[in-house]
Amino acid sequence: MTFRSLTYWFVCSIAAVLAVGAAEPGVVESATFEFSQTASNTIQAVPEPSRALLLFAGIMAMAFTYRRAWLSWKRAE
Repeated sequence: MTFRSLTYWFVCSIAAVLAVGAAEPGVVESATFEFSQTASNTIQAVPEPSRALLLFAGIMAMAFTYRRAWLSWKRAE
């Protein structure tokens, strides 16, 4: 692994941790949405720690996909 690769993953990890920290309840004021009765019956609640973990995993997955696409494109040139 090169220094550039380590730096990329370090920055992506820090960005993901900061995003998860900003999404914690109470830190960011949540918007109030009103759903119709039928819509609110079909939506399942996700516990907050699970949301934070999903956000972190999603950001890291996007970073992985972007890096793979970038390396593939650069090698094709």
